[in-house]
Amino acid sequence: MKKELVLGFDILAQPDDVTCGPTCLHALYNYYGDELPLKEVIKEVKQLKFGGTLAVLLGHHALKRGYNTHIYTYNLNVFDPTWFKTSSKKMIQQLKAQMEFKVKRRKLQVASRAYINFLQAGGELRNTELDENLIKDYLNRSIPLLAGLSATHLYGTAREIPQFDIYDSIKGEPSGHFVVITGYDEAKNCAYIADPMEPNPLGKGQVYSVSFPRLINSIMLGIVTYDANLMVIEPKEKKTHAKTHHR
Repeated sequence: MKKELVLGFDILAQPDDVTCGPTCLHALYNYYGDELPLKEVIKEVKQLKFGGTLAVLLGHHALKRGYNTHIYTYNLNVFDPTWFKTSSKKMIQQLKAQMEFKVKRRKLQVASRAYINFLQAGGELRNTELDENLIKDYLNRSIPLLAGLSATHLYGTAREIPQFDIYDSIKGEPSGHFVVITGYDEAKNCAYIADPMEPNPLGKGQVYSVSFPRLINSIMLGIVTYDANLMVIEPKEKKTHAKTHHR
């Protein structure tokens, strides 16, 4: 029998266009019984000067709160695939060497520093093949997943002019976003996601289903905006989640 699994997961609407990441992180904390006001999470998570944040900055916040945190990253702008065969110490050295060589790439510099801090704080980076089985494995253990992806592909909208927050297929640029993966339905080959954007272009509310191919492609296309990652955050002491439903 094909299975459907839905985690009991609540998420607030993001207060503005650049706080999807902290809003997702707040929802994960709440899921684990860690009650922290959304305003406080937004204040504490480092924001980028050019708008929004990075998954690694969310992960660093979780590490400081005592969570086990690791990131599956597919961002070839920052990481060479061969680096994942080395230790965290060696990866830090490689990131620093790349920063020295590509000194004019501003976002690379910011992201690299963030990843170095993340690794030094005890975070872990992985590069396992991204597929639905990887996602299901965590959900089957009642662990929701924070995904940094392409909003442009997920929603199927025109690209955006960020400084004016308007869609424009000619002048616009691809837009990134954060959502939380909270379940799946094998019969429909889809995943359930909790989306902090309300309303959103899909018009399905804040919790809705999306096909696995579309979700995975959206994550991989997140590389355009320095996303392309899947983050696992879980408490060091496991708790039982009463609102997990198997069908």
